[in-house]
Amino acid sequence: MIKLEGLSASRGLVMGPAFCLADGPPAEIPRYSISPSDVVLHWNRLQSALEQSRSELSLLMQDRTREQTAILEAHAMMLGDTEFFSQIQKTFEEKQINIEAALHDAVQESVKMLCTTGDSYLAERAVDIEDAFDRVMRHLLRDTANESKEKRGTGSSSRFVPPGTILIARNIKPSEAITLRDTGIVGIILEEGGATSHVAILARAWHIPAVMGVRGILDAVSDGDEVLLDGNDGLVIIAPSSDVAASYRARISYEIPSDKEADAEQVRLLKQPAKTKDGTTVVLRANIALAEEAEEAREEGASGIGLFRSEFLYLSQRRSPNEETQYAAYSRAVESMGEKPVVIRTLDVGADKMLAEQQDLAETNPLLGWRAVRYCLDRQELFKEQLRALLRASDHGDLRIMFPMISSVEELDAVLELLEEAKVECKNAGHAYNSRVKTGIMIEVPSAAVCADLLAQKCDFMSIGTNDLIQYTLAVDRENARVAHLYDGYNPAVLRLILQTIQAGRNTGTPVSMCGEMAGDPSAVFLLLGMGLQCFSMAVPNLGPVKELIRKVSLKDAVELAETAMELSAAREIRMLVEERIKNYV
Repeated sequence: MIKLEGLSASRGLVMGPAFCLADGPPAEIPRYSISPSDVVLHWNRLQSALEQSRSELSLLMQDRTREQTAILEAHAMMLGDTEFFSQIQKTFEEKQINIEAALHDAVQESVKMLCTTGDSYLAERAVDIEDAFDRVMRHLLRDTANESKEKRGTGSSSRFVPPGTILIARNIKPSEAITLRDTGIVGIILEEGGATSHVAILARAWHIPAVMGVRGILDAVSDGDEVLLDGNDGLVIIAPSSDVAASYRARISYEIPSDKEADAEQVRLLKQPAKTKDGTTVVLRANIALAEEAEEAREEGASGIGLFRSEFLYLSQRRSPNEETQYAAYSRAVESMGEKPVVIRTLDVGADKMLAEQQDLAETNPLLGWRAVRYCLDRQELFKEQLRALLRASDHGDLRIMFPMISSVEELDAVLELLEEAKVECKNAGHAYNSRVKTGIMIEVPSAAVCADLLAQKCDFMSIGTNDLIQYTLAVDRENARVAHLYDGYNPAVLRLILQTIQAGRNTGTPVSMCGEMAGDPSAVFLLLGMGLQCFSMAVPNLGPVKELIRKVSLKDAVELAETAMELSAAREIRMLVEERIKNYV
């Protein structure tokens, strides 16, 4: 019997034979120089491949569920990104290389950017980009190889999967998952991926138990091995003993709701308020990186956008987006949310999200270097261009501006002064804007948490960014595997800084929210509620689980939990306490 742990992606228990989906050999991308006379020919080949890919997507969208259609529509949207393809064309014409190599380089650059953000949700979007453009690449390579039309399919690389099996693979692209569902698989285990990947989202929509990020699973299991998949606890047991198997069979034998019942429960939860059993309303907002994601957030019941990561407008292109491009993106997000607030974080580049100028510096410690507002204050024209776009978009709804990585009152004063200058420039240009647009800061540097009472007097709101706050407080690089185990939001030092920020907000009448990964963890939310936090922003897939938890607990119990937790001296003790208390509700 072998036990392996991963991340719970879709709840449920199931036992069955394993079916291992091996990785296919990577396609060899040709790379060669072309003559100027071949440029038009290669570009036309790309246009033809794009047209064929869009036609395939249109066929695949027929008779699909809402979740499946949303993924395929996202792929179609990527294939229609004119800005992305104009950049490819420019590079392609300058370097005079074959179109396959030009497309491959552009896609891999975007994938690398997303994978190095340090944000699990965004890293998982890299799979979607590869999936969408793999379809185009296949047509280009088939064209090169002069394959017959009869050999062309819809792009799924999956082989026959027996019904009733638990599918095990390194990773699955969303378009492959859509076709695999119809094979009758009863569970999914992946070595890679996480709870916010599109495969995880599909698994939850289909009510198929799934565990992601199970390291070593493909080395430990063979086709036909009996596998127990516990999607509730993120546990995988290979060849379970007779006692363990009997215990889980007893649990599995309980009545499992049908797909229709589960769908009805999801719709019911969507319509219910995020309110504790004793009547405390909690605000749940969504984190997004692209303007179009606001529409999904609204459909999933978000009370607004708590974090729009504007830097991805810059990182997804080879040059900084101009004011009009930014204005259009921000306006789209604001209009999608109607009267609900949209908090847009100003340019937060550096460290693991670098512009070319920052990469050239090769800083010894970029996490403590020229990033976020430090960069913007040195590049004031670039910064004011963004501020003008934000101000203009504020005329379309409840847009709020949030400044990242503020570490002192002096920095906040400096960015607010530039905002006033941008207002004057908008007025002189005849642009409408909200002169009373709300401004806030992220509390993600320990110095900001310590001085939160001083900073709160100069802004309209504060949002705790736990991802950076944890690593800066504990001196832990969360991307360094050797020390990543020390990265823990339950560390008493981190919790004390969070509590200090909440209290500073309460004392000054300044609203405090949280937009880091902790905000999307139901267990952490239970503790944070008791500490006084009542506004959370998270990845869209986490909205449902967090709301479900909130509706089961009482604020009184949360306060009792927090009071006990804050008396403990070790992260492990606090985590065990939270896990023990939450068992009463989950």
